[in-house]
Amino acid sequence: MNKFIQDASRMEKDVVDLCEDACNLPEQVTVSDTRVNFPDWRAMDRSRQAWEVWSGQALLSSAVGQVKSQQPRMQPFLRQLEVMESGLRSIREILRRHNAQAGPAEEPLPRTLSVPTVPKLFSVYASFLRGKVNLFLASVCQGSGR
Repeated sequence: MNKFIQDASRMEKDVVDLCEDACNLPEQVTVSDTRVNFPDWRAMDRSRQAWEVWSGQALLSSAVGQVKSQQPRMQPFLRQLEVMESGLRSIREILRRHNAQAGPAEEPLPRTLSVPTVPKLFSVYASFLRGKVNLFLASVCQGSGR
């Protein structure tokens, strides 16, 4: 997990360095709000936490697809977007290996954010990894003795 977090932080910095006119997205993308209220998070049952992580990665994956489709404008960020996409696929695999289910359909929708720029998208991704994903996987691994 630490490798994913380090990669995300490095990409976040790289994207800011690449920014010129292309930093603003032609249309905003919707992602999961990554803020974590720690007492609320600890009080949540594991299935709700899993749902928060599943829905967050799904929204981020969708946002990355939308941004990548805005070629050639997003060409400077293509490598970083592909690394983000790969990281999100890895998160899905890790969740599957830990039998973390997406949660029932009746779960309330997650809070979302509208992201207007490429740097903000990478910032949200890094925050998502450092926050919800890291907390959830630490809890799951502790519970399974790993």
